[in-house]
Amino acid sequence: MGNFKKHLPDGTQVDNVNHQEQSARDNLADMIIGFFSGNLLNRENVRQVIIDVIYYLDNDQDTDDNDEEEMSEELKKEIAEADEVIQFKLSICYSYESVAKVIVKELGDMEFARKVFKRAEEIAVGSADLSCLADSILYYLKDEAWHERLMVKAHSEVKSCSDLLALSMETWENWDN
Repeated sequence: MGNFKKHLPDGTQVDNVNHQEQSARDNLADMIIGFFSGNLLNRENVRQVIIDVIYYLDNDQDTDDNDEEEMSEELKKEIAEADEVIQFKLSICYSYESVAKVIVKELGDMEFARKVFKRAEEIAVGSADLSCLADSILYYLKDEAWHERLMVKAHSEVKSCSDLLALSMETWENWDN
């Protein structure tokens, strides 16, 4: 857990929360911002909270896929080109990535984390998304082959100068380490 306090809707701040008492959406938000800590729960309760968050993510994603089936082809094309859709897919990918990190940190279950990272890869969009995911996989799973494969894919997805800059910044950061 970070060195910060969580601001609750009633205006109060807390150092720690019981994640079993929160909604899956709130727990996902805590995982994304780095506030998740399972130290108030036993291992099985932490696992159940994580499974609830994954279920929440899967159902949220499935709902969007079902809505897509009802759209005309022309409307699908317009929406696919919109930045909002890309940003949404990026945030979903990042959400799965955050959950996988929590699985490694809280449970130490590399196989479970691998499955969640795989789901993140399936919905990854663009070079920045792929390179961030690759770095997480290298750091948390120590899987150099998977990291390399994702980095090759990330380089093949470069479409703009900002994509190239993001990849080159990661190269320099890795050079220093």
